[in-house]
Amino acid sequence: MDITTHTPGSFCTAVLRTRDVERAAAFYSRLVGWTTHQVPGAPGHRLLQFGGRTVASLHQIAEGSELWVPHVSVESVERTTADALALGAALVETADVPGVARLATLRDPEGAVFGLWQPDPHQGAQLTEDVGSLWWIEVLSNDVAGARDLYGRLFGWTSVDTSFEPFAAYTVLKRGDVQEGGILPIGRDWGVSPRWSPIFAVDDCDATIERAKPLGGSPVFVHTVPKAGRIGSLSDPGGAVFVIRGPVPRSQPAE
Repeated sequence: MDITTHTPGSFCTAVLRTRDVERAAAFYSRLVGWTTHQVPGAPGHRLLQFGGRTVASLHQIAEGSELWVPHVSVESVERTTADALALGAALVETADVPGVARLATLRDPEGAVFGLWQPDPHQGAQLTEDVGSLWWIEVLSNDVAGARDLYGRLFGWTSVDTSFEPFAAYTVLKRGDVQEGGILPIGRDWGVSPRWSPIFAVDDCDATIERAKPLGGSPVFVHTVPKAGRIGSLSDPGGAVFVIRGPVPRSQPAE
């Protein structure tokens, strides 16, 4: 789906926070076919493109864990950051990318990291829900009620509780009638901490994970979700977890 603008309060892109932009650019180019666009005046930031359209970004960090961070479009980074801090979130950093956006990275009370994107004037992803782009975004949480409250108050999202195989519970976050993302309760035996996971669409989940191995990536998991298709994840050479989906089973198309 082609996009020219993102409404404030909606997810608009995902940013890989990495200590080595060149390494990350080379890995994802060979893995999923992304090209990189150097931002003039911002050597530590690259726009990732697929078919000439921006789908995500790379952002240089000096220290800390490398990770994929979904960003919400906002009118004012300062105002929304202040609101987030009042709700118990912690500020990781703010950054200006000249000619692109003003960014903020925050950590919610459970430790899940999310971002804010104030267009200046770049809107974020220009392609979503197609191969090579963002398909869905969800947070893994040990406190679903707390996550619903925080993000609902911060971005005006409502929540709808549902379930689908193989998960007994799932919460869909909505902005009006638009689905923005989801909250997935962490299972007792999963061995993961709370985190936001951008999920990218690929032609073939299993083939992509296999392709990652000689490039320095490591498989994390792969399974089939009946209504969503093949879902998997891998750890990239910097340790960031990259979650992918595809294809959708023909017998059970996604709803």
